[in-house]
Amino acid sequence: MLSSVVLLLVACTSDAFITPTTHSTRAPQLSAAKRDGTSDCVVIGSGLGGLSAAALLAQYGYSVTVCESHDRIGGCAHGFERRTAAGTFHFDSGPSLFSGCSAPSSNPLRQVLDAVGETPEWKSYNEWTMYVPEGVFRVKSGDKRAFEAELRRLGGASAAADWRQLLAANEALAALVAGVPPIALRADVGALQTAVSSYVPKLDPTLLARFGADFLLKGVDPSGPFSRVLDAAGIKPTSLVYRWFDFLAFALSGLPVTETSAAAVSFMIKEFFADGAVMDVPMGGSPAIAAALERAITKHGGEILTKAHVDEIIVEDGAAVGARLKDGSERRATHVVSNAPVWATARLLPASVHGTVGSCLDATAPKTPSFLHLHCGFDATGLDPLAVHHIIVRDWSDVTANDNLVFISIPSVLDKDAAPAGHHVLHAYLPATEPYADWVGLDREAYREKKEERGEVLWKAVEEFIPDIRERAVYSSIGTPLTHERFLRRPEGTYGSAWPAGKQTFPGHASPVDGLYCCGDSTFPGIGVPAVCGSGMAVAHAIAPVDKHLRLLDEMRRAGTLA
Repeated sequence: MLSSVVLLLVACTSDAFITPTTHSTRAPQLSAAKRDGTSDCVVIGSGLGGLSAAALLAQYGYSVTVCESHDRIGGCAHGFERRTAAGTFHFDSGPSLFSGCSAPSSNPLRQVLDAVGETPEWKSYNEWTMYVPEGVFRVKSGDKRAFEAELRRLGGASAAADWRQLLAANEALAALVAGVPPIALRADVGALQTAVSSYVPKLDPTLLARFGADFLLKGVDPSGPFSRVLDAAGIKPTSLVYRWFDFLAFALSGLPVTETSAAAVSFMIKEFFADGAVMDVPMGGSPAIAAALERAITKHGGEILTKAHVDEIIVEDGAAVGARLKDGSERRATHVVSNAPVWATARLLPASVHGTVGSCLDATAPKTPSFLHLHCGFDATGLDPLAVHHIIVRDWSDVTANDNLVFISIPSVLDKDAAPAGHHVLHAYLPATEPYADWVGLDREAYREKKEERGEVLWKAVEEFIPDIRERAVYSSIGTPLTHERFLRRPEGTYGSAWPAGKQTFPGHASPVDGLYCCGDSTFPGIGVPAVCGSGMAVAHAIAPVDKHLRLLDEMRRAGTLA
């Protein structure tokens, strides 16, 4: 049982540990290097999953080349700037909610950064605001009692009781999921040395026995949906607790609680509500995370090529041996790692490659819907203090419904360099609910009109707490599924694969093609920053030997970044 759970989770690796350095400067735009060449490893795509794999492999001593189609790195975590009369605004394109990053933790992103010795500067906060049908819900991290008090205020004594029941029911699963740090895990027999021998004996046998008695008999397992945990705890779908965790599941995976893995939600409950837990903002935005991983790659002699669009994965004698770029040049390698979405990766392979169903090359994977974005720079006179994050929930009955959820981030509350003095930057978005088909085939004028029309839902959401936001705006733009498709190379603008937990697990990282591995949100453990960084760990572990992995773990323990 325990070994199967270990193999279900995620992996990571590295070689010599280096004390992390911090940089508050924003990610530089990297210029393209010479295109032809040979490396131990070629990584296609510079999303956080690909950068995590590349940084760890470089730390191991492998020569690494990353090929990025865009003019800047980061994938969905890249950013952009807009200059106005008020000054320059810095916007994030994608992820805005981070936790467990400002100090050593079980978050796979933090563990990658600790392993490679690079990190951006982080600032922390412990509260965000939700606007739900019952009223204003102030969510505090690191404080179970404060969360219970809010549940009681908005949902009554029964909601508070349900929360206590859920905590008790989740305790055993959370201990099981979080008992082995992601950095110690492997998906091969080496896990017996890196994870099982060091961490499994430390797991509380009482909790494990309770997990078996309470959950396994009720059909609950880490890879199944978290709704089964709620059911096992006796929490009804009409409870505010059930509804709130339906929202959280969707925020994590783009899928409702009936289709989001129990392991993912259970891990977040343990991490988010642990005493003293905080939320984090990277100074310089998500591009600063990409820049930290870029430093980890290049300081070991690795290369990152931008404007280096891969047209084909070169396969010879049944093995991947490199990547052919759009300009015709080739990057030859012993190992090829694709951080591209599965549908794009499949198109890079020769038609002669078969046997992909159920693997990380399975292009029949279902897609989540896309996003609608509002980026806004605005005059903040008289508005302070503002919360860093605001979330609008119009209706609990279907969290996946379009226009129902709006996420709003104002990172400049903490990152003063993100906006000119006296101003803030704002990023509001519909999370994985915007249909791609609604935007296809429009002419330029119809597209402009549709952006204006659809943007209303985002503007009105911001008006919940800044009523005069439109008058304050000095810059604004609307991003659509077509924006996602064009600039983020996301087929149909999708957030990622939508494999429903309990019916189909996300595929592993070794492909049917020798020498080819996949990472990112098309592979296990799925969508979201921690998940894709975990997938990068898994690929690095699949390539690097156990002895280097063990040395990394020892170095991290001596440095105090790993228990």
